[in-house]
Amino acid sequence: MFGKKKQEMMVYVIMGFLEAGKTNLIRDLIVDDMFDDKIKTLILACEEGEMEYEQPMLDKGNAAVEYIEDEESFSGKVIQKFLKKHHPDRIIIEYNGMWPTAHIPELYDELEEICFDREVIFQTIDVVNDETFSLYMKNMPSMMVDHFRVAEMIIINRCTVEKTNKNAIRGSIKAVNPRAQIVYESAQDAFYEMQDEMPFDLNADIVEINEDDFGLWYIDMIDHPDRYQGKTLKVTGLIQKPKGLPKGFAIFGRFAMTCCADDVQYMGFLCKADDWAPFKNKQYVTVTARLEYKFMKEYGEEGPVFYAEEVTPADKPKEELVYFN
Repeated sequence: MFGKKKQEMMVYVIMGFLEAGKTNLIRDLIVDDMFDDKIKTLILACEEGEMEYEQPMLDKGNAAVEYIEDEESFSGKVIQKFLKKHHPDRIIIEYNGMWPTAHIPELYDELEEICFDREVIFQTIDVVNDETFSLYMKNMPSMMVDHFRVAEMIIINRCTVEKTNKNAIRGSIKAVNPRAQIVYESAQDAFYEMQDEMPFDLNADIVEINEDDFGLWYIDMIDHPDRYQGKTLKVTGLIQKPKGLPKGFAIFGRFAMTCCADDVQYMGFLCKADDWAPFKNKQYVTVTARLEYKFMKEYGEEGPVFYAEEVTPADKPKEELVYFN
């Protein structure tokens, strides 16, 4: 006898700082035709911004709103009380941007217990105002990165042709969350026609990557593998020779600062050469290599692999750490 499939409880967590546009997004969601207006939505607002949820709009979207005023009250026990009061089929959480995101997976675990008769499905969305993106990345990068790490989708709104730096935005996000989907919103139609400009020639016989462009290239390579499949590149990086790699392989990459001095990680991928013996572990080299994407058990999935045609010793870059913004 087959068991009955559980009903779903969809939970949207909308993150972002004040004036990022969270409330506007939620207001649009609950009256959007894509949302099933026959089911009840509970909005849990964890901060009060300039925009409000007017009752006529709530009635139209078959929604109710409850406010959670402090971090200590953001718990399964408090939310369970609201669930019993409203019996929603969907929850939208307007998350306070100043609270740590560690509460989000904790809430997911609690809701799975509370809604034991339903399958809880989470979607995390970060809303960012492009007008303040650079300022916040400069003054509170750890909080921005905290949001990026847990977000499945990141909406960059208020973009303009004149000021929006898509490469810097994408680099800052993809460095910490390569799988995040980035969505840009703009009042200017011309913005959507803007192309990402790379500081190197992808049509050259050998694509040369300058040391200052390593981060931009790395993110673009991971994000758009089709652009680089089969290309020959010349790039400088650090090799590491850990035990257990297949014969002829080393790890090639650079150390990168994704947030602050305490958040440095090595970004590397497999590189095959005829002989790595002349080169020391953690030595800088310049590699001219063909790039292919293939499944490797070391990755556990398909990933970039360099097949070196030439390897030569290289000096340390003037700036050893790679930055993305």
